[in-house]
Amino acid sequence: MKFYPINLNVENKKCIVIGGGKIALEKIWGLLEAGADVEVIAPKVCAEVEELFAQGKINLIREEYSEEKISDGVILIAATNNFELNRKILADGRARNFLVNIVDDLVSDFTVPSRIRRGDFLLAISTGGKSPGFSRFVRQMLEKDFDENFAEGLKIISEYRQVAKKFFPTFEERIKFWREVLTPEVWQLLKSGDLTALENKIKKSLPTS
Repeated sequence: MKFYPINLNVENKKCIVIGGGKIALEKIWGLLEAGADVEVIAPKVCAEVEELFAQGKINLIREEYSEEKISDGVILIAATNNFELNRKILADGRARNFLVNIVDDLVSDFTVPSRIRRGDFLLAISTGGKSPGFSRFVRQMLEKDFDENFAEGLKIISEYRQVAKKFFPTFEERIKFWREVLTPEVWQLLKSGDLTALENKIKKSLPTS
C-alpha cells in the first residue's frame, strides 16, 4: 500500500483516542504536540494519561467505547488491544467522516510516522505501515544529526523568505533563488551551528538594490 504524505493541521480541532494504555499515550502526545483538542475514551487509563487529564491537557471519558460517543471530530484513533473492537471503531468512524487510524493495522485511513520535531522543523519517517519498529530505529539513528540548530536555521530562512519576495516577484524566481542558496554548504552550517554564516550567505545572495 502506498500512502499519500501530508501534514495535517489539527490545531484546536477535536481528535479522539480510544484506549488509555502506553500505545494510546504515544498517540495522545503526538496530537497534543500538534495543538489538537484531545479526547480520550477508556474505562481505565495508565498513570501518564491520568496525569495529562489532571493537568487539564485532555478530556477523559471513563467509559467503555460506544458508537454514540464519537459524534464529532477530525481524527479517530483506535488504540485498544481488542482486534474486533478496533475494527468496529474503524467502521463507526468512517461512517461519521473521521480519518481513522487503528494502531498496527494497515486497513487504517492513515498511519502516524516516526518523527523528529525541532520547533517548526519536522522530519517524518514511514515504512508504509510495514514496520513501525524500523521507523523508530531510523528515527533514533537520525535524532542526533538534527538538533535545535535546524529549528533556529529554519527561523532565519523563514524571515528571509519574506525578504526574497520583495526582490523576486514570481514563484519561479524564488524557487531558483532558494535552490542556489540552499547548497551542501548550508547543510554543514546547520550541522555546525554557524547560524551567523548562514544568514550572511543568504544576505550576500540577495540583489544589492
